[in-house]
Amino acid sequence: MLNRNDLLHRLINKVKTTDEFNHLSAQDQNRLESALNEQFLAPDVNQILHEETYQEIDEDEKFTILEKKTFQLKISIKGAKPPIWRRVLIPNTLSFHQLHEVIQTSMGWTNSHLYSFEGIQGVFEYPDEEYEFRSDLARDSKIAIIGNFLVSEKDTISYTYDFGDYWQHQILLEKITRDQGLTFPVCIKGKRNCPLEDSGGIDRYQHALKVLLNTEKMDEDAQFFREQFGDHDPEEFDLEETNEMLKEFDFEYKTADLY
Repeated sequence: MLNRNDLLHRLINKVKTTDEFNHLSAQDQNRLESALNEQFLAPDVNQILHEETYQEIDEDEKFTILEKKTFQLKISIKGAKPPIWRRVLIPNTLSFHQLHEVIQTSMGWTNSHLYSFEGIQGVFEYPDEEYEFRSDLARDSKIAIIGNFLVSEKDTISYTYDFGDYWQHQILLEKITRDQGLTFPVCIKGKRNCPLEDSGGIDRYQHALKVLLNTEKMDEDAQFFREQFGDHDPEEFDLEETNEMLKEFDFEYKTADLY
């Protein structure tokens, strides 16, 4: 049974997946999210809801040394048509910040912007020097271990990269298997190229690709997109090259790294 905070976070996240929300500016999205949090997570509302199933996650639980297992995750960019996705194998003992690095490398991003993980499991962020955490409910992504929050097959969590372009990803825990002794992540499959950084978000990216399909189109938009996208091939994905880059990460679990 979902606890009260799970239900409220699910409601808020449902609002954030609507077309109306995604068409707002980043500033207006942040204002709306703050208003929803204040409205639905206010103490007087929480007192109305039953708390019998509610249980705070003990801070020490984030540091628990887990039984090592291998997670098979499918990472998909929301709204991409045709889909853009990667399937990766990782140890369940990675931190959310390490998972962020896996996503950046396997998808093809350049790690140039802030990010956040959000779901019924909570909010996980890397504290920025200027803004600290964007959400008052956030946990430190460098410390929180994914295996303490994604625990069952079919569990999901959302990952947002670049709060300007607002690239949203769904992370699905497809399979849990015994420890395979992974010391670096492995990408086993993927489809299509990652969008260009700073290309305006998924709707604008897909609009640009549609414009570029018409090679005879010579208006101002077409010329701009040809210059911006250059030799970008939206269908390209090199599995071997991706795994060569993933080999540069040493994610062997060490408890000392958590403190």
